Amino acid sequence: MEKMVLYKSSSCTRCPIAKFILSRVLTAKGLSYEDVVVERDVEKDPEAMAELLMLGAMQTPVLKAGSTVVKEEDALMEGVVKSAVEKWMAPNV
Repeated sequence: MEKMVLYKSSSCTRCPIAKFILSRVLTAKGLSYEDVVVERDVEKDPEAMAELLMLGAMQTPVLKAGSTVVKEEDALMEGVVKSAVEKWMAPNV
């Protein structure tokens, strides 16, 4: 199963909130955040920053769940995150 990627930055005040929301959604689905998510810090990893820009995002947080990309403010909306996780899980069920 391809892991989800959470693009974050250490200076981002919204990133911990996005992580909390994603973790809560995954837990409700019976999944462990640590098992299915890879965190990429765009401030420390130039390759991660390049990937973020190629996804059409200019700031964090950004969640990539398979072919679904949830950008910035949307990554703070539990319903949007839940929908992305469900779509990511669908081919794996």
